[in-house]
Amino acid sequence: MAGSKESFASLLGLKETLRIQSEERAKAAAEEEKRKKERQAKAHEFENAMKKLGVKPVKLHNDVVHHEKAKPDPYPRQTKLDNEAVLTDSLSDHINADLYLDSDERLSYRAKNMAPDIPKKLRAGTWSIKGSLDLHGYTSDEARALLSVFITEQMKAGHRAVRIIHGQGFGSFQKKPVLKERVPGWLIQKKEVLAFVEAPSFDGGAGALYVLLAPL
Repeated sequence: MAGSKESFASLLGLKETLRIQSEERAKAAAEEEKRKKERQAKAHEFENAMKKLGVKPVKLHNDVVHHEKAKPDPYPRQTKLDNEAVLTDSLSDHINADLYLDSDERLSYRAKNMAPDIPKKLRAGTWSIKGSLDLHGYTSDEARALLSVFITEQMKAGHRAVRIIHGQGFGSFQKKPVLKERVPGWLIQKKEVLAFVEAPSFDGGAGALYVLLAPL
């Protein structure tokens, strides 16, 4: 009789273990499906963002890339900018931006040929902010590509001052502000960028930059 009770208890324990394992598998599958949908949504969002900036995807057929016949471009400067925007790999992630920043109470940078008062004027609104790019939620590679294309498009539009929102990393892995650290380094490497400063508190503060672009 005792052996029968022990067998029954073991059976109940096994059933409970199997139930828990089944629930855990179902939970893991649901979480994976959720992550998959989030990745798909982010990829779709990135694709739409690139389309808005005028970037068209290259279609591949049997590993052969078909290029449209090149047309004469009356604006060689714009063509040069387009080519540079595509070559985003040339923007290093390992630039120590602190070596190039002005000694200021707030983050600021100016190119070597720019007057010392340019950052102050930029922060004060001497140039109206004409365009804005929000990099929240994008990976480092996506943000770098978007930044290059955005700058090119803004220059074509004749805009001199723009805002780049990189955030403060509160939603990042381990709360590390990856884009906040990398965006200044990317901007310093682009000769089209004449200066940038931390945005005023009412317009993004430490999570955004005002950027002064060279005229086209």
